[in-house]
Amino acid sequence: MFLLSIDSSSGYSSLLIADENLNNISESVSDFHEKHSILIFKQLDEIMLKAGIKLSDLTGIAVILGPGSYTGIRVSLTIAKTLSYVLGINITGVESLLICAYSLTKNMTGVKDIIAVKDAAKGGYYVSEYFAEKENFTQRLKISLLNIDELKSFVENRTDKPHIVYGFNKESDYEKFKTEFESINPPAPFDLKKSAYFASMYALENRKRTNLSPSAQIKYAEELSPYYVYGNGPF
Repeated sequence: MFLLSIDSSSGYSSLLIADENLNNISESVSDFHEKHSILIFKQLDEIMLKAGIKLSDLTGIAVILGPGSYTGIRVSLTIAKTLSYVLGINITGVESLLICAYSLTKNMTGVKDIIAVKDAAKGGYYVSEYFAEKENFTQRLKISLLNIDELKSFVENRTDKPHIVYGFNKESDYEKFKTEFESINPPAPFDLKKSAYFASMYALENRKRTNLSPSAQIKYAEELSPYYVYGNGPF
C-alpha cells in the first residue's frame, strides 16, 4: 500500500510517498521557482521514479486544503482529485492548521487544547483551536484571520492555558513570533515542510481507526474544496 501526500499551501510544493508503516519512501520539496502546474508534475514524476512504483500502485491520497496560497491549493487539489477519480482511490483532505495541531500531539504527550497558528502574510495570521482526545480532533474556533494584537488578546484573555503551535516556513519567522508570545504562552514550532508527512500519517491512522478497506473509503472530487480565509472567516 502506498499513499501520495501533497501540500502546496505555504509557498512551496511538497510531495511525498509513504508506505502503510509510514516509512517515507520518496519525497520532493521545492520553492515555486516556475509555474506550479508544471513544477508539481515534474515532482510527481521524480518521486514515483525514486520510489520505483507506478501510479496504479497508489492506494490513497492526502492533500492539504489550506488555508494558504490560493494558486498552490487550487493546483494541488485539482491534481489530487483527478488522480483519485482516475485511479478510483481514497482521497483525504485536511486543513493545514489541523496538521499543525496534530503534529504537536505526536511530539508531546498529554496535549489536548491546542491553538494552531501560521503566517498569512501582510501582518495577518491564520488561527484555529482544536481539542484533541483519543486521536479525535474537535475544532473549537473556526479558522480565522487575525492580526498580532487580536491574536495576543485572544490568548491573554484565556482563563486556561492551551498549547500554541506555530507553523513556519523560515525558522527566523518562528523566532520572531516566539518573541511576541514568550512572556504570554511560549509557542511550539512546526516546520510546514513536514506537513505532507504528517498529512500521510493522519490519513493512514484515520483509515485504521475507521477500520475500512481502501475501496470502502473512496471520496471523490465533489466532497472536497479549497479552504480560503478572509477577514470574516472561511468560505
